[in-house]
Amino acid sequence: MYRKLGWALAAAVSFAGIGAASAADMAVKARPMPVPVYSWTGCYIGISAGAKGIKTRDTAYYPAFANAPISSLNLGELEDVTWIGGGQVGCNYQSGNWVFGVEGDAHAQKWGVSSTLLGPVFPALFNFGDKFELHSDWQASARGRVGYAQDRALFYITGGAAFTEVRSYTSWAATAFPLVLTRAAVVATDDRTLTGWTIGAGVEWAATNNITLGLEGRYSDYGTHRFNSGVVTTVLGGGVAAPVTVVSQTYRDVRIETGEVMAKVNYKFGGPVVAKY
Repeated sequence: MYRKLGWALAAAVSFAGIGAASAADMAVKARPMPVPVYSWTGCYIGISAGAKGIKTRDTAYYPAFANAPISSLNLGELEDVTWIGGGQVGCNYQSGNWVFGVEGDAHAQKWGVSSTLLGPVFPALFNFGDKFELHSDWQASARGRVGYAQDRALFYITGGAAFTEVRSYTSWAATAFPLVLTRAAVVATDDRTLTGWTIGAGVEWAATNNITLGLEGRYSDYGTHRFNSGVVTTVLGGGVAAPVTVVSQTYRDVRIETGEVMAKVNYKFGGPVVAKY
């Protein structure tokens, strides 16, 4: 009996040992494997290209002589579309799911709007053939970014200062109406760098640990700026009455707004890919 009891106890201990070992093995096998999580922390450089729409509001002013009202002409709203291409550089810092960063970019572009007076009736001192143009070849910005990351996907908003170069071209046509008005042709240009503000949003995806792809849209407002349109000499009247010579410093007030969409490719320097259990 004791012998049978001993064999039973030995068998129980043996099975308990096997069960414990099996349980230990199962515990080891059940341990989750580390999952790599992308980190957006780091600096980057990249290229970008897209399309841009421009809207301008332009008013030309033609001052007359003392105590006379300034003659002005609203040239209305003019629009154009251009390609943009260039690059950007920036840095990000990730805390939890939130990503904070700064970015600067610069792009080439080629847009222009033009208005030529063709109708028979204009405000005083404006005449048939007067021409007004605006052109631009580049833009840039310096912005902050705040985003929310879901592993390799980043959704963000961005805003800051916008800069662009704009050239105005004004051509006052020669006119000769005996006893009424005589004016020599004058051509004037003015080149200025404008500062405004920009705001937008975008999405970015980390295709690899170092390459990110993005799509961004932005609106920019450069406000209203004054451009020199040249000094124009006009001779008014004649015949019986003595002619009056008017020397006018003409100018234009121009407001510019733009909207753009661009695709971006960035190379991210270093930056950890952390393990999450």
